[in-house]
Amino acid sequence: MPRYWGCPLMAPDATTPRDLLDLFTRHAQAAGAQIVQVADVAAAVATIATISDGPLRCTAATQARYPALGPALIAAGLPLAVAEEIAAGLPDPPTLAATLAGGTGLVTAYAGIAETGSLVLADDGLAPRLVSMLPDMCIVLLPGAALLPALDDAARLLIDLDRAGHRYVSFVTGPSRTADIERVLTIGVQGPKELYIIITAAEEGDATYDQPTR
Repeated sequence: MPRYWGCPLMAPDATTPRDLLDLFTRHAQAAGAQIVQVADVAAAVATIATISDGPLRCTAATQARYPALGPALIAAGLPLAVAEEIAAGLPDPPTLAATLAGGTGLVTAYAGIAETGSLVLADDGLAPRLVSMLPDMCIVLLPGAALLPALDDAARLLIDLDRAGHRYVSFVTGPSRTADIERVLTIGVQGPKELYIIITAAEEGDATYDQPTR
């Protein structure tokens, strides 16, 4: 059986939501991500309040997907800035990048890939993309209904994202890491040093991307 990060890619019986969640968690943790499962927005807010460090910024998509999250974070003493609103006053890309660097980025994943522990992120502008790339810590909200078994199963999702105009699509597996210099592994040189994945409970209306049986 193929292996990834020292773990089998797919368990032969990984077909139920619980199986997919367990498999995704195992591979994501093996890649260096931290996994937290929450039942509601209140639990997500408590988790974010505990782990976030520095300025907290989110994408407009995250604000739209979880409308109660922003007010709850502000009530908890965590001012939340929206990347697109920041960008509206900073048309110069280098200045925008410098402003969004560091601190904590809060984004939403369109899917999680169980066989690799990867996240599918998609944006339609520079500012939301930078929120996942430039902070020291990236917190990703992943709807529990959006777990896919394998990379091949993301094909329909990629088509849908392209049709929706999302031109910045990334598959993210663990925090940033590189060993380009003298083969010494370094974390956080080309992206976030820490990656937290908060898996939210499935809700009515959550998107799913079921694929035909292969």
